[in-house]
Amino acid sequence: MSFNHHRDGDIVSGEELLLMEVDMAKKTDIRSTLFPEIENKVYKEPVLISACFLGIPCRWHGRRAKKRDKLIDKLKEKYVLIPVCPEQLGGMPTPRTSEYLKGTGAQVLDEGLRIIAPETGEDVTDYHVRGAEYVLEIARIVEAGVAYLKSGSPSCDREGVTGEVLKRGGVKVVRVG
Repeated sequence: MSFNHHRDGDIVSGEELLLMEVDMAKKTDIRSTLFPEIENKVYKEPVLISACFLGIPCRWHGRRAKKRDKLIDKLKEKYVLIPVCPEQLGGMPTPRTSEYLKGTGAQVLDEGLRIIAPETGEDVTDYHVRGAEYVLEIARIVEAGVAYLKSGSPSCDREGVTGEVLKRGGVKVVRVG
């Protein structure tokens, strides 16, 4: 039992006070008083999705990818979609170089494999790693347990840098072609 509190001259235990607060909270549902328009909405779990699937022109060449309407509609029925682009989050511009991952994200993280931009010879590994870390941070903030990521990307692919960072962080990665 915790400290005693006074209520209108009576002494009540901390446990009784807590029960009174819980009962008061049940009577005053904050959502229904502050946001009555969302009172009856069903909670949808958040999931991460490659922003390019939504038609956002964030791919390396700066053009829009084919929008995945069927996939998006199906996912929106069940989830709140959180778009991410690891390359942009890591600080890369759009358009940018067209690098390929000559190995896996695990090799980048564990063995020092570098990602080199073929057009310039620049080492862009740090952009990919930083972007992957930010995507994991977003996943944790919104409590996303699943990520739908673009296959073939040095970052987004399940075997890419972001895919690997998310898997290590406990996020299930679904590879979408």
